[in-house]
Amino acid sequence: MKNFRFLPVFAGFVWLPLAALAQEPQLEVNVRTNVVDKAAMWAHKTEPGTGGHSKIYGILSVKEVKGEQKMIKKVDEGALMEMVSAELNRNGFQLYAPGTKPEIVITVSYGRGELANPYIKGVGEQGGNGDVGAFTSGANLGGPSSNDSGATSVTITGAFADQMIDEKSPAFESKLQKAAQEKLYLRVVAWAYPSDPKAKSKMLWKTTMVVDDPDHRDLNKIAATMLEAGAPFFDRQIKDREADIYKPLPNGRVNVGTPTVVQPKSK
Repeated sequence: MKNFRFLPVFAGFVWLPLAALAQEPQLEVNVRTNVVDKAAMWAHKTEPGTGGHSKIYGILSVKEVKGEQKMIKKVDEGALMEMVSAELNRNGFQLYAPGTKPEIVITVSYGRGELANPYIKGVGEQGGNGDVGAFTSGANLGGPSSNDSGATSVTITGAFADQMIDEKSPAFESKLQKAAQEKLYLRVVAWAYPSDPKAKSKMLWKTTMVVDDPDHRDLNKIAATMLEAGAPFFDRQIKDREADIYKPLPNGRVNVGTPTVVQPKSK
């Protein structure tokens, strides 16, 4: 009788960890997006928040933003460019045809560092901020060649009253602290193609995808997942400071079969 009463308890104890192992591991991607040029934001809207800029694109550059800490592995920028192009195409954008000119120019930057915290009002990036594109109408689209640098320093300009109101919202403090940690990030920026070689570059929109734990994240392995999470937000303005997207990790899946009872060997 003792064994009979004990077995259900033992079986329940074993099954909970097995069920946990069977759950698919998730990658949390925080997406920060901003439509900088709002003049055409509603020009061709099909739903609230959809941008109205051209979708005929060319990719100018893919470049690392050097920081204090190095990436754990060298990034294959050619492969990363193909990933960005694939997600642009999948989300309604179209690569410009040979012999024509694109209407928007895409620059891609990546790296690791402490970015501007979206949960602090009045915080802006200063110095080289990954948003300064050095290109002209004669730029060579399709290869990494831009002067794209990154910013980790911030300056607080005010708006503390609004900040105090925000801090009273549920889980705000935890989000603020989490956003202040070092990130592995991938930024996609769209510019208007300049008709005049001497014209100043005009930014249209930018989307930054970030993940935690850059000491143990290989961008080569998770870039496609990050882009899949962020691409639906290209040229779209959101109300929240960032969107939290959860995607299955590409590798490391554990499949647990039906448990069986193995009888002990007789002595």
